Amino acid sequence: MAEKVPPEIEQVAQQLDELQEKYNNLLNQRLIVESELKEINKLLETLNNIPPETKIYRSVGNIFFAEDRDKLVKELTEKKETDELIYERFKKDEEDLKKQISTLQEKLRGLLSKYYQKVSTPVTKTGSGAS
Repeated sequence: MAEKVPPEIEQVAQQLDELQEKYNNLLNQRLIVESELKEINKLLETLNNIPPETKIYRSVGNIFFAEDRDKLVKELTEKKETDELIYERFKKDEEDLKKQISTLQEKLRGLLSKYYQKVSTPVTKTGSGAS
């Protein structure tokens, strides 16, 4: 017969699952922003390495539009700055979640340890004349 796990253990395990899911989602978002930053950096490097008189085009769907180089550099620089702030925030949030996950893991280990000690230790009744 399987014993029912105490509600406290179930609750901590559920909190741990939720935090790990939140961490994974945050990690995926950070990786997307990191990828965007790499792309922006490559674009800015390319724009800075070509002569100023070179015509620049931007693709919108299947159509190419002429773009002002300085305007594009300014736009990309602003996007880069915003993404860097978002990236740093994600990294900080990740570290906070790692700490919370670690704390919950320790709590769960302690609860499980106590629970399995109780389960594996035989219970003996002491008392006067109870049958």
